[in-house]
Amino acid sequence: MSDRWAVVQLQMNDLELTMLPGLGGRLWDVTFKGRSLLFQNPDLAGLPVDETNLASLPTRSPQFAFPLWGGEKTWIAPDTSWTDGAPFPVLDSGAYQVASGSETQVDMTSAVCPISDLSVTRRITMKHENAWTIEHAVTNHGASARVTGIWSVMMIDAPAKIGVATQDPAFHPVFGSAGPLVSNRQNCVVADCARKQEFKVGLPNPDGETLVRFGKGGLWMMCSVPKPKQVDRYAHQHPFEVFNSGDYNYCEAEWHSPQARLLPGDTLRFQQEFRIWTDQDPSNAPKSITTNKEFLSCMS
Repeated sequence: MSDRWAVVQLQMNDLELTMLPGLGGRLWDVTFKGRSLLFQNPDLAGLPVDETNLASLPTRSPQFAFPLWGGEKTWIAPDTSWTDGAPFPVLDSGAYQVASGSETQVDMTSAVCPISDLSVTRRITMKHENAWTIEHAVTNHGASARVTGIWSVMMIDAPAKIGVATQDPAFHPVFGSAGPLVSNRQNCVVADCARKQEFKVGLPNPDGETLVRFGKGGLWMMCSVPKPKQVDRYAHQHPFEVFNSGDYNYCEAEWHSPQARLLPGDTLRFQQEFRIWTDQDPSNAPKSITTNKEFLSCMS
C-alpha cells in the first residue's frame, strides 16, 4: 500500500477513531468495543489513487460518477455545483496534510481545489471514551463569491436504523423508492436500512439530533448539530438526508450546514458532536433520547 492509505488513530478505552488523511481526510472508521461501524469499500482497498482518472476504478454502482471509498468525509453542497456529477476530486480523493495532532486531536487540510477554489479543513477530536467531535471548515480562495454548504456524509455498515424526532414527521423522496423502509409516526421518522434497496430521502431535524442504531446488537450513536434557525436555508432544502445503497452493504447519514455566500477569503464552519453507547451501559445516552419513549419505540 502507498502512503495514501496510511492511517492515523485516536483511542480512548473502547473507542477508536481511524483517520485516512491521504484519501480526502476521511474519518475512515469508528470502532467501539471491538466492533467496526463504518463501511470501507473492499473493491478499492489499497488501490493506487490517480485523481485525474478516478472513473477507471472498479465499482458496483456505475450510476455514480465517483469512487465510493467509504468512511465519513466533507463534501461541498449543492451537488449541482459539481463537475460531471462527481465531488471535487482534490477535496474528496486528494491527500490532506496533517497540520497538527495530539493524543486526542487530528487536523487535516486539503489543497485548494482548482475547480471550486475551495479548501477543506477537518478537525477530529476525541472528547472522552464515548464521544468525539468533527469540525469542518471550508474556505473560499477564489476571486468571487460562492454559495456553499458543508455536507458531512457518513457511510455506515448495514443493516442500521437512522431516525430523527420531529413534530412534523414528513420525509421527502429525493430519488429511488424507499417503500416500507422509511416510516413516519406521530413524532419521528425512521429509515430502516435493512436490505439493499437504493433510495434517498430528505428529513427535517428540528432538534439537531440524529439517532443511529447499528444492527440488532444494542449499539447506538447520536449526532448533535446546531438546531436549524428559521432563517437557515439548505443547499438540498433539508438539513439531513439518508441514502441506502442497492449495490453495497451500507447506508449513509448526511448532515448539512446552512448554506452561506462565501466572499473571497471567507470561511464557513460546521461542528458535529457524536456520542456512542450500548443497551448494556446506557449511562452515556443523552436524556433527550432516553426520555423520548416513542422515538425509542420507533427505532426498536
